[in-house]
Order: sequence, then C-alpha cells, then structure tokens
Amino acid sequence: MACIHTAIFRWKPGTPAEQVARALDLVRAVAGRVEGISIYCGENSSRWSQGFTHAVVVIGTDQQAIDNYRKDSVHEEAAKLIDAIELEGVGVDFQDR
Repeated sequence: MACIHTAIFRWKPGTPAEQVARALDLVRAVAGRVEGISIYCGENSSRWSQGFTHAVVVIGTDQQAIDNYRKDSVHEEAAKLIDAIELEGVGVDFQDR
C-alpha cells in the first residue's frame, strides 16, 4: 500500500520566486537519495487554490520510505528554507489501500 505525503504552501509577501524555486529543487533532490519514493512539486493552477500557490506530493512504497524522506539531510535543508519563507502551509499524510 502506498503512503502519500502532500503539502501545500502560501508564501510570505515579497518572497522572491528564486527562493521558492530553490526550496522545491531541494525537495526534488531527495528523490534520488531515498529509496522507495517519488516526488512531484509544482505551482498550483487550481481556481480553488485559496492563495496556496505551490504543492509537494511524495509517494512512498511504505511508511518507512516517507520517514526516510523526512530524515534526509537535504529534506531537512529544504524544510528550514520553507519554514523561513512560508506564511501558511497544510500537510496531509495518508495511505492508499
């Protein structure tokens, strides 16, 4: 059964696009470092976005893969950058049966 982590973000006013791109590039880089995960990142194009402009989806083969993603040093670097520029975020974790 797949384990899925999703996060959506609203950035602080004035956050440079380059910082957002850097944060998402760091998240993407974890895919090549952690076995059993696929990562998708991008700009939100939904008309129901409510101001959340970007999203990350991580699909793991199991919960351990998601846990390893979170513990990876590159992910930790991305999380610090995201924390610095994020106004608001929502995370959702679930298992697809």
